[in-house]
Amino acid sequence: MKNSYLCPYCKGHLKIKDYIIFAAKTSENNKRGLIFISPQLGDYHHLSHSSFKLSEGDKIQFLCPLCHANLAALSINQNLAEVIMVDLDGKEHDIYFSEIVGEKCTYKIHNKDIQTFGENSDKYVNYFGS
Repeated sequence: MKNSYLCPYCKGHLKIKDYIIFAAKTSENNKRGLIFISPQLGDYHHLSHSSFKLSEGDKIQFLCPLCHANLAALSINQNLAEVIMVDLDGKEHDIYFSEIVGEKCTYKIHNKDIQTFGENSDKYVNYFGS
């Protein structure tokens, strides 16, 4: 997968090899760590250090590892984070994904075109006003 993923604030590249890299913090107990997630939309595989344990239902704050901006998409919904995907044609897409561990929902938006991924994608789709 050759798409690039960028921070919407500093435009820094977040993808290295086969993973998008985020700094993260749990909302419940402020544990901090790095999370590596798959760049393939709809693949919810992730890696983190064994000391940074995540449980179903935990709310995670995703942060840019470069500029440390909070990637929460508060203008859409408090449970979603946002990054920018640049495809092979150089076209930019807004990517939104859940910050709740176990919620499988991702949204790819370009202009008014919305593509959904994940078994829970119906949960927030109405927030995008299609």
